[in-house]
Amino acid sequence: MRSADPMTAASEAPAITEVLTVGVGGMSCNNCARSVTKHVTAIEGVVEARVSFALEDARIRFDPQRVTPARVFEAIADAGYSVRPEHAEGREADERNDLESKRLRMIVGLAASAAIMFLGMGVPKLGLPEFALRPAVIAALAGLVLFWVGRDFHIGAWRAARARTTNMDTLVSLGANVAFFYSLSVLVTGADRERFPVYFESAAMIVTLVLVGKVLEARGKREASGAVRALLDQQPEGARVERDGEVVECAASDIRTGERVHVRPGERLPVDGVIVSGNSHTDESMLSGESLPIRKAPGDRVHAGTVNQQGALVVETHAIGEATILADIARLVREAQASRAPIQSSVDRIASVFVPTMIAVASLVGVAWWAFGASRWLPATDPLAAGILFASSTLLISCPCAMGLATPLALVAGTGIGARRGLLLKSAAALEAMGRLDRVILDKTGTLTLGRPKVVAATAADQTPIDAVLRLTAAAEQDSEHPLAHAFLEEARARSLDVPTATEVRADAGRGLSARVEKHEVRLGTRSFLEESGIEMVPLDAARREAEARGASTVFVAIDGEAAALFAVADSPDPSARPALERLGGLGLAVTMSTGDARPQALAIAEQLGLAPEQVVAEVLPADKAEQVEARRSAGERVAMVGDGLNDAPALASADVGIAIGSGTDVAIEAADVVLVRDDLGAVAEAVVLSRRTVRTIHQNLFWAFGYNVAAIPLAAGLFVPWGGEAMRLSPGIAAGAMALSSLFVVTNSVRLRRFDPAVK
Repeated sequence: MRSADPMTAASEAPAITEVLTVGVGGMSCNNCARSVTKHVTAIEGVVEARVSFALEDARIRFDPQRVTPARVFEAIADAGYSVRPEHAEGREADERNDLESKRLRMIVGLAASAAIMFLGMGVPKLGLPEFALRPAVIAALAGLVLFWVGRDFHIGAWRAARARTTNMDTLVSLGANVAFFYSLSVLVTGADRERFPVYFESAAMIVTLVLVGKVLEARGKREASGAVRALLDQQPEGARVERDGEVVECAASDIRTGERVHVRPGERLPVDGVIVSGNSHTDESMLSGESLPIRKAPGDRVHAGTVNQQGALVVETHAIGEATILADIARLVREAQASRAPIQSSVDRIASVFVPTMIAVASLVGVAWWAFGASRWLPATDPLAAGILFASSTLLISCPCAMGLATPLALVAGTGIGARRGLLLKSAAALEAMGRLDRVILDKTGTLTLGRPKVVAATAADQTPIDAVLRLTAAAEQDSEHPLAHAFLEEARARSLDVPTATEVRADAGRGLSARVEKHEVRLGTRSFLEESGIEMVPLDAARREAEARGASTVFVAIDGEAAALFAVADSPDPSARPALERLGGLGLAVTMSTGDARPQALAIAEQLGLAPEQVVAEVLPADKAEQVEARRSAGERVAMVGDGLNDAPALASADVGIAIGSGTDVAIEAADVVLVRDDLGAVAEAVVLSRRTVRTIHQNLFWAFGYNVAAIPLAAGLFVPWGGEAMRLSPGIAAGAMALSSLFVVTNSVRLRRFDPAVK
């Protein structure tokens, strides 16, 4: 994609860097993530850092010659946050223990707050006997809630203060402490409770309700980010391996490349490899989203985490652990979830100044009520008490949790759903861009067609046996990656021809190639490519017209400067292509087929796919595909390019969104922003729908987060008290509850994406 994913860079990237991913504990909002980023990128030798509040982790790229992981951990600790174990199991246990601790303190907080409410309001209203220590018991319970149940908030606020920044914990800690210590001073001095009401219950409710919100938020975040966890859970822990002539049990992590693994029916494969014996079907739904079992036979590739359904298999190990496709997918999903969408940058700019601004606003609100407002509109309440009440409420209701979670949590959920459905979105920017496309350009060969062309006709120019021409042609093509090359090699094998070795092979991309085979000069390719060398191809014109009328591609062959033969090569449309193109059109997207074929052949395939002639761009050289994309973008269109070949890579990189078919070349997959793990073009439309749904969820979250603050802050500040009196006064406890509900809405709305249905626009 053109727009680089926003990252914080500390220096120019060195030639060799390493990437470190660690969990970061103690973050309460995006300001915390910014603080960690600031401390880490201040280290000489750190190239970039991505810190995610939603995922609670950091991905750091650094120069190993200048920085050690220990130095990075030290910087995170200096920022006031803890480093969680690097390995998945350790992080999982750490997060689980943290959640259990929060849940225990939440239960204690709810019980203590209920007791405070009963002692503070229930005893007098129910006419129960008064006892002298009732105020002291209330204060003690409130202190327990504030300092033990709410300890994380105070620790977080202290960390932020040490780092010379502010965060959500700053607002919660300030609001709760102000309410508690003001109430404690009233209790100790024996001031008139009518004029100086105490807010012990508010101090307790502040901490408890925010903690309830944090527990629910943590559960929601775990659900939203469960895709990586679900993928890694597919990796079996044990395996049966051939060693010294015996089959022995061992840990999956102990398997070595080249060893043969025995897999029973119903077991998950522990490695990537090739079947050496046995026939079966495998369930690859967790990798590709494809629900139907895939038939497997000796020579076929299989992947870790997939399920062997029927027969026993023996698999030769090609990749284990972090080198497997399963681990690659998990890594790509993690990186996408940790990346930042363009929309997040605007939110972050607002959030970065929001907390200090609200502290200033709350201070002004408190001073205004103390100096001017209380005596006029709340005469029964002391001005100082009124100022503290409204300042605390303003602090608490303005916590930016919902704002910080609005974008990243929806993106985490969206990328996770994509991974489960075989859609690997490499970045948040790609996910956002997919929903704003105007046009999809699709390469023909291997994308709209099966990519398995076959020789369907062969015509000799003279009396030369066609097998002799085919033998030399296959030799010239045997090292080529072009799909047509495979057609010649397959035809040569089918005819049991021995294929000699070619030398001096020179390729002209998209036009043809020349080579020397057994002292013969062989040239093959388009008619113009051969005629440029002065070779007359007129004798093969009739065969060319007949082949093109059938929609076949034509390859001219000349040997030693003389026309030798014409081969007609045809490919079949992918069964998923036509429904996929109709679905894309139904989503309001313009569709274009791009191909290097002559226009008659291109139109023949287009007709089978249901495309109109104006939707076809033919005779496009590989280098021109990127120009075709650029031309559309220059006209103001947002363009996706879908391809699978080496020559598609420049166009994939030029598009707003490059989409690679998972069975394509490594270069195409590397250049793409989205990878379709399963060979089903319907996944392109799924990705568009998923993107639109995710972006819509982000907009809903942001509308709620900002709308909530716009509506709630004036209410908490007492702006409506002059018109509504006491009824419009918001206590700090209610303000804290409203803030927690705001975050809960964002979490719940994001988790709703798990019910994604691609059939619904």
